[in-house]
Amino acid sequence: MGVGLRAYTVRESSRARHVRLHLSLSDGLVVVVPRGFDVRRLPSLLTNKAEWIEKAWARLVARGVRAGPQPVPPSAGRELPEAIELAAVGESWSVTYQRTAAKSVTVRQGPGHRLLVSGHTGSKSAASAALRRWMLRKAHTDLEPWLERLAREGGYSYQRVAIRAPRTRWGSCSARGTISLSAKLLFLPPELAGYVLWHELCHTAQPNHSKAFWALLARHEPGWQARRKEMRTAGTFVPAWANVRGRKRG
Repeated sequence: MGVGLRAYTVRESSRARHVRLHLSLSDGLVVVVPRGFDVRRLPSLLTNKAEWIEKAWARLVARGVRAGPQPVPPSAGRELPEAIELAAVGESWSVTYQRTAAKSVTVRQGPGHRLLVSGHTGSKSAASAALRRWMLRKAHTDLEPWLERLAREGGYSYQRVAIRAPRTRWGSCSARGTISLSAKLLFLPPELAGYVLWHELCHTAQPNHSKAFWALLARHEPGWQARRKEMRTAGTFVPAWANVRGRKRG
């Protein structure tokens, strides 16, 4: 699986004179642009660099670096995003920070897919936490209707949906019919996020990973074997700020 041109983070830098590309297994593809750069030019620029990106990504994986987001020590600094790419729903959000005397940090959505992060933004951990709360709200708004639509198409039913942000799990389905989804699915390519939704819906009819389950999944995802393999490194699509260290949840 390549890093994918649909999944990248844009960072604006006052010191950048040219567009720079950075690749890592923790952050995926990060595009650093000068201030005032027209981000609408990026798709064509990245298409021209597609071969280099794929080869560089292959070299990263070949080095044996552990796939998935790298754990960040609590004392380590963490860059705050100036743009957020939600590949699963095809949205790009610009982020503006406004420091005020407030002790907390809030995130407000504005027109034109703009986010205003205000309050004690000098604390990177507080600002990141506020963005993660927004991420959870956004996942409720976008993932729940998506799951509901697929359930209608496939003839499945479930009791309720729970949106969380666990460290590693993308989704689960309980014996009582509760489907839990990770808010971080928003950062995945739509075909991978859709695979997870179908996977959990099929568990409402087949609660295990028996042959019957995979046969059922194949009705909705004929290429499920490839999707399942790609999900092993899907964590590379998730930006560092969206991850938080803590006790692993089931």
